[in-house]
Amino acid sequence: MPKQKPHTLALFNHKGGVGKTTLAINMADAMADLGLRVLLIDADPQCNLTAFYLSEKQLDDLLGESDDVNGGTLWSAIKPVVDGKGPIKDIEAFEVPGNENVLFCPGDVLLADYEEELPSAWTGSFARKMRDYDVMCALSRAVHAMGDKYKADIIIYDVGPNVGPLNRTILLDADYFATPVAADLFSLRALSTVGRSLARWIRDWETVRQLASPADRAQLIQGKPVYLGYITSAYKVSSGRVATHPHEYWEAKIAPRVRDRIVEDIRKVDPALVPQGGNKIAAIKDFHSLAPQAQQKGLAIGKLRGHVNPGYYAQVTEAAEEFQALAREVLKRMGIGTPGKTPG
Repeated sequence: MPKQKPHTLALFNHKGGVGKTTLAINMADAMADLGLRVLLIDADPQCNLTAFYLSEKQLDDLLGESDDVNGGTLWSAIKPVVDGKGPIKDIEAFEVPGNENVLFCPGDVLLADYEEELPSAWTGSFARKMRDYDVMCALSRAVHAMGDKYKADIIIYDVGPNVGPLNRTILLDADYFATPVAADLFSLRALSTVGRSLARWIRDWETVRQLASPADRAQLIQGKPVYLGYITSAYKVSSGRVATHPHEYWEAKIAPRVRDRIVEDIRKVDPALVPQGGNKIAAIKDFHSLAPQAQQKGLAIGKLRGHVNPGYYAQVTEAAEEFQALAREVLKRMGIGTPGKTPG
């Protein structure tokens, strides 16, 4: 029996500093421990995920040649299509230390060049121009080719904090998305943009698909991302001159904001794209100094045993348990069972 196409998941919020990359890394590790093969895609031009795993020298070398024939980044893969000079380029994924079932595709600052091409490709797609279809779908095709190559079960997109053309393309390619949210005013305000933007993108892309011929439509990204819910994170809480409140204060405000500004906006477009149960997926605690230590070692927090002072072991175990519970809940909402198990 042929392997099922990998499921794609994007972690998306308009606000930065909400722990998207940290969640992606640790959730991927937990999913892999449950027996799934996970491919992480660094689709943020800031390359935070790539920098987590690679040394500064490795990163410099990688980015230094990404624009030529030997390039090995996500940009290198899509560049021939964007330049109109050929098909997607095959590139190699990197293995993640500490977990053989996690791989990652390195990001690139030059993804900003791709983003500059996307507005005209978006407009051209309404005019059924094949060249613009190809540019709009280039990243999706590269990512899915890599997922097939490495027999991934799950593909997780780590994206930048904006509602720009690049994230529009990624979200429309994702099967599912979730919103990490920090307990602060700015993260709360950013939620207002998420639902409105997604609803507009989904409606517009459906128009593109309806205008396309049946043959072309089959090659286009689906544009039907299902919202799984939100994940509260304490990795960054506002401070300084902004008046702060207890974590619980913001938690109480997040739920109605998600309901009114994300779920209801998307429900108006397609009720099948919103959660059928509660909107909150999980809450992840602040693991204080363990997060920077994990970054220094290039490991998931739950894999730090033997790499940190034994006094931290209880926290390491707690982190591993929290991220595994998060992974199980996300998989359940995606309808994906772990090997030998069924969701639920």
